[in-house]
Amino acid sequence: MILLFIIHTLSIDSFLNQPELKTAQYGVYVLNLSNDSLVYARNSQKLLIPASNMKLITTGASMCYLGTEYRYTTRLALRGKVKNNRLVGDIIVLGGGDPTFSFADLERFVAKIKSQDIREVTGNIVVNESYFKDMSLHGNTFTSERLPTGWAWHYLDARYAAEISALSMNKNYINVNIKSTKPGEYAEVTLEPNTQYVTLVSQMKTKKGEDSIIIYRRPEENIIHVDGGIGEGHEKDIPVAVKDPALFVGSYFKEKLNAEGISVHGGVVKENNTLLYKAMNPHPLTFVDSVASPSLNDILSETNIESVNLYAEILVKTLGARFYGEGTFYHGISMLKRFLNLCGADTIAVSLWDGSGLSRHNLVSPYQIALVLRYMYWSRYANAFYEFLPQVGQGTLENRFEDFKGEMHAKTGSLHAVSSLSGYLNIDETIYCFSMIFNNFTCSRKKIREIEEGIIMALQDQLSKPRGKSLDE
Repeated sequence: MILLFIIHTLSIDSFLNQPELKTAQYGVYVLNLSNDSLVYARNSQKLLIPASNMKLITTGASMCYLGTEYRYTTRLALRGKVKNNRLVGDIIVLGGGDPTFSFADLERFVAKIKSQDIREVTGNIVVNESYFKDMSLHGNTFTSERLPTGWAWHYLDARYAAEISALSMNKNYINVNIKSTKPGEYAEVTLEPNTQYVTLVSQMKTKKGEDSIIIYRRPEENIIHVDGGIGEGHEKDIPVAVKDPALFVGSYFKEKLNAEGISVHGGVVKENNTLLYKAMNPHPLTFVDSVASPSLNDILSETNIESVNLYAEILVKTLGARFYGEGTFYHGISMLKRFLNLCGADTIAVSLWDGSGLSRHNLVSPYQIALVLRYMYWSRYANAFYEFLPQVGQGTLENRFEDFKGEMHAKTGSLHAVSSLSGYLNIDETIYCFSMIFNNFTCSRKKIREIEEGIIMALQDQLSKPRGKSLDE
């Protein structure tokens, strides 16, 4: 039971009554976790777009249902026979959902193949990402599972909107390096790593003054266009998400094998239908190596502190795969709702569409997020979850709340006309959880951040003094 005990609210209300919020939607909720008493609430039950505060739900559910020592595994297998340094068959990479699989991990697989004295492969590089569904059917509707519902098409080439796959690498993006030359001349533009999987088309020139860089990849292709100008003496690194990450893994693997003198005659193909795969390929697989991810503890920390969207979406699909046998958003989100119910939230009064908060279809209230924070505070994962949230001066809070004298661990969220901040405050050795979400504002984001910081400072001021009289919301 949450008790009602509210501080004097004039200073907090003064921030929420500012004219910039007159036409905006917002909600605030603050709870004293030491005695489970309500400190402040305003519009706290209003459903709002949470942006990256959605990750609090996703990481909390993942921690409780998967455990902090859960690890993903990516496996390397051979299908066929090796004779006279020749594999008559295929090399297969089976994805297990690891969002941290890296170029270095793939290099390990290359070294393993080389150590098997294989110098020629007659078949294909086969990539299997079937741990997560590529398409799902609910009722009479087929849904693409490559990206969640509610993501906007215009940023699908951005690093923060990378495609989701059970076989990922380098967070599913490639780096475009741009170096200036002399004014009027074409700039040096290269891909890192250099791979034929992505085509680079550059008209970028060097100019005097500031940069005016244009870079994009159309959603349906892996052609990166670079145009505009880069200032003299400047250098830029711009990450661009790739299309179809599993094929990216397979293509780069084949290129690295060829570079090591291992000739692969076939192409790079997917085999995601397990029944069809067994029917067409009766030869058993020989597993020769595997790579385990860092513990979920490390993955959750990076998910919240650095706000990595790909990690959050993979966590959602992992929950679906583990508990429903299908790695889909639908089943993963069912697990998120089960977790919210465990926290005491009414799951009928929420709308969840992804795990990262990038979808504008998500609707939750500050009260519901506070229930998650409250539940995690009293769970056996309390200390770890607390540390997973950025502190002042860290991650997404790096340049904020510099005047706050207490201790704060909080998750930020940001979309167009959306700003959110939720977490924990330690003021005079008393722990509070809070959530504030602002939607549909037309003022600058800087102004909203000033309001958020003003509310935190007001809480510090009010809660560091003898409490005032009780007030209703």
